[in-house]
Amino acid sequence: MRNWKLKIKEKGFTIPELLVSLFMFSLIIGGATNLLLSGIAAQRSSLAMQELLDQSSFVAEYMTRALRQAKKELFVLSLPDVCLSARGLNYEITQDGQGVKFLNSVGQCQEFFLDSGIIKERLSAEEFLTSDNLNVTLLQFVLQGEGQDDDLQPRVTFAFEIEGQGAKPESRPKLQFQTTISQRNVDVPQ
Repeated sequence: MRNWKLKIKEKGFTIPELLVSLFMFSLIIGGATNLLLSGIAAQRSSLAMQELLDQSSFVAEYMTRALRQAKKELFVLSLPDVCLSARGLNYEITQDGQGVKFLNSVGQCQEFFLDSGIIKERLSAEEFLTSDNLNVTLLQFVLQGEGQDDDLQPRVTFAFEIEGQGAKPESRPKLQFQTTISQRNVDVPQ
């Protein structure tokens, strides 16, 4: 019988091979983690912008509809409560240009104004039109043709700047909005 010597090879990785594979593995895991974190940041940014757009769209539409349907206030001696400071006005600026007051379509005194970074409405009570998740940094009203002594149809231009209040920079988007509304009712002297 022949005596065969079996050669036994030790199997395994050398230390340099192990270090290279560990380095490659950490690069792949680091890249995947970075991709996941950037996806989460993008989603957070998208959700913050969606909330900002939803609320600013609601506020703009609500205020536009109410201002468009405003009525001219006529002083009647039998009514003790008056909304505006002069007879025949359609709108009146309040709060140093950061508010507007008018008689709404059902004859109630209504006001939109900025208070501590929140757009509010005063009708029978104060109501918040924007949430405290957002900060309104600017609300400005400009009137044209608000009285009877001009030949202009009443118009209100309003602008606001609103931003998110998140802890991370991607959750603090900003939006600027401006529009001009003409009163629906024809402004004829009475």
